[in-house]
Amino acid sequence: MGHDQTRSQHKQLLKELQEERAAALSRIARRLEFLIAQLEATREQVAHASEDDRARNVAAYRELHKQAMKYRWYLEVQREAIGMRQHQPIDEFYRIPPLEL
Repeated sequence: MGHDQTRSQHKQLLKELQEERAAALSRIARRLEFLIAQLEATREQVAHASEDDRARNVAAYRELHKQAMKYRWYLEVQREAIGMRQHQPIDEFYRIPPLEL
């Protein structure tokens, strides 16, 4: 295998890795958006729930919040993997509702 061919394969591999990182970033961002929407909907349900449903809805909200925080962290890690070091935009764009209801 010649030096030019090895270099070309290396470039192709790096390109594929970067494309996969970008695709993973997109998947994580979509999941985080979904979780935030679910949090907002569940927060509404808690506000209007009967006493019987309230505890179940609060538990569901807390579990969704835990998942959202995990995906927020995944998003930060994935952004770093593609060279994005500023994380303030994450918190501005992906506003996770507070844990406390």
